Amino acid sequence: MNRKGAEGERFLRDLVYFPVVFNVVGLPVIFVLYAISPGYSVDSGTLNTVVLASLFLPWWLLAFVVVRRLRREGVAVRERILPKRKFSPFSAVLVFVVLNVLFQGYMIASLIYGRIPLMTGLHPLQIVFFVALVPVTAGVTEELIWRGYFIDKLLASGRSETKAVVYSALSWAFIHGIFLPDKIVVTFVFGIIAGFYYVRERNLLVLILTHIVVDVISYALTIFGF
Repeated sequence: MNRKGAEGERFLRDLVYFPVVFNVVGLPVIFVLYAISPGYSVDSGTLNTVVLASLFLPWWLLAFVVVRRLRREGVAVRERILPKRKFSPFSAVLVFVVLNVLFQGYMIASLIYGRIPLMTGLHPLQIVFFVALVPVTAGVTEELIWRGYFIDKLLASGRSETKAVVYSALSWAFIHGIFLPDKIVVTFVFGIIAGFYYVRERNLLVLILTHIVVDVISYALTIFGF
């Protein structure tokens, strides 16, 4: 196998390993919470706070791995985030609107039908955690890794744009857990749209900002309702 093919296989393995890291951390935390709670019941606010707090290390650890690899190649993170082509306001607004409609539509439907419970009785610091720290962390690290890094590497290894976007979207969908299959589907579609925007526009900054806003609104919906 030539070097190009070997690197392609390595990045395909990483597409599996990265979501595995999130699930290996998140699932045991969930099991422990239910095991130690009275009556094997955990309120949604506590569950989400503990699980997402435990995922902060994997988020930044995997981002550090990617940043370190880029630096070894002589690529600054700033270069990867900033637009590589002429900025298109229309495309940026379109992807922002489409991704928000997609995810907020899912969140509202899930809240109405009880798929996702409201998080009530939160401490003010928990609210800040959900509507500020988590969105910024997820928006920056996930877009850098799954769009700005994996897609470029898959393209460089000879994969087509379609395969690069689909592989990246599948991997990204599965970092969101395995308990809500419908959420995996929605995040996969989100990844497909974001991925094709990235390969066409090469503007990771728009996706980072969009991702942050999507998460801020979705967490606000689960805290304050609609």
